[in-house]
Amino acid sequence: MANNPNISILPHNDCCGCRACGDVCPVSCISFNKDNEGFLYPCVNNDTCIHCGKCTKTCPELKQDFNNVPDNVMAAFALSNTARQAGSSGGLFGLIAESVINKGGKVWGAAFDDNLQLRHICATTIVGLEPLLRSKYLQSDTSGCFKQIAKDLKNGTLTLFCGTPCQCNALRNYVGENRNLYLIDLICHGVPSQDLFDKSIAWFEKKNKCKVNRFIFRSKYKGALHPQAFTCQCSVNGKQKNVNGLHYQFPFYFGFQKYITLRPSCYTCKWARSERSGDITLGDFWGIDKLEPSLDPKQGLSEVLVNTQKGHELMRDIIDVEKVWTKEFTFNQVAGENGCLHGPTKMKPERAELFRDLQTMSFDDIVKAHFVSKRQWIFDLYYGMPGFLRKIIRKVMDKRMKYE
Repeated sequence: MANNPNISILPHNDCCGCRACGDVCPVSCISFNKDNEGFLYPCVNNDTCIHCGKCTKTCPELKQDFNNVPDNVMAAFALSNTARQAGSSGGLFGLIAESVINKGGKVWGAAFDDNLQLRHICATTIVGLEPLLRSKYLQSDTSGCFKQIAKDLKNGTLTLFCGTPCQCNALRNYVGENRNLYLIDLICHGVPSQDLFDKSIAWFEKKNKCKVNRFIFRSKYKGALHPQAFTCQCSVNGKQKNVNGLHYQFPFYFGFQKYITLRPSCYTCKWARSERSGDITLGDFWGIDKLEPSLDPKQGLSEVLVNTQKGHELMRDIIDVEKVWTKEFTFNQVAGENGCLHGPTKMKPERAELFRDLQTMSFDDIVKAHFVSKRQWIFDLYYGMPGFLRKIIRKVMDKRMKYE
């Protein structure tokens, strides 16, 4: 240890990458280093560490905190089409965040900066909320935000934090219970790295001879009825244009949908369960068409788990002013349709092959080997059909799977 003062806080494959340990360290002896898969991990400089134990007391992997399973689950969507279009699913996060800001509070969430690096940032105005909306399927950099939130709470500032369950757990460990802190966790399948996203953006720019200025997951461009659509806002020869596509046409997105690019800890996630860390849990309401045939989750519908009394307060603020449509179902009615309420994403053998190949192959060859669907012609044919034909095919396939 004398030759290498840097030590790990916990085993490599257990670290969820929340970065709370870096914020809580009083002597700044924790740095974050990228491993050969592109994920960041904390290293403690043992020469300057004062062994206060704050990092281990804050680490969510070492100290989990869960609420009771709610009896009921809401299906919900924003009544305003503008609010629904601005977000993923039913637009619930935007409505709740607006309510907090209107009370003078602050809202924290993941947003891309000008260099397409995903970071947790703070919004204090309705306009400032826009970058925080919509899903972003990679790990956000939370460095600095836990420390700032702790200061704000000490000053009595109403604060809403939205993130993955492990990030929410980390923040609660950091600040303790606080009546002014509200947590929204997401039904999360796991997170790929910023590094892989950067490589995919560079590949896309080269292929399309453009500069990507903004990337939108789950975009709702005209005619896109598929939940894995994306939009790239690009510069081409000084002109702005949108390039729309579906998940299998962008390497990062396709890899995420195959679940072969996630952080190692995601495959053993402690928060992929019915008990949640947030006051509210948000996700897509898959299977709603079986309970309520008139509703289609692809049109924008949220699954809302209200886990605490504070969560009920947040929902009441938007329900009482009639900004949202809701309908309640029992937890058992709907939980079966969302696998990550019962257990983590399963690791596939291809993941090891992918990350091994990333060490030696060009990214163009990586795309050909791992990020091109063997059924691409089927995807092209299916998504080239009018929406009503796709709906008929889905119903036929659902019936066939039911009776097989």
